[in-house]
Amino acid sequence: MKRRLGRLLFPAAATVGAGVAVSYAVRLSACKVPALDIAACVLALFATVTTAVHQAFEAATATTHRCKVSGCSFRVRIQSTDPGESRRWQEAAASHPAHTLTQRP
Repeated sequence: MKRRLGRLLFPAAATVGAGVAVSYAVRLSACKVPALDIAACVLALFATVTTAVHQAFEAATATTHRCKVSGCSFRVRIQSTDPGESRRWQEAAASHPAHTLTQRP
């Protein structure tokens, strides 16, 4: 199931990005914005929205293992692994040698 979603992720994200980009292109062309400016905006919007949708989906489906030491900011984010490998990463995150402490004001 996850593998099938992984194959559909980029086309779905690109479709959302293209929809947003076309929507803005129509709005800008109605205001008589020059074509090169519209092209620059459309490409930037397409890339940004596609990347944001892709990142949001990956963040929602990933498993994150954090260090158990209080204040340590070390974490491991994994996707589509079997339970044994996930457990190994969880143990690695709990016993990593370099604890990075977050500074709080």
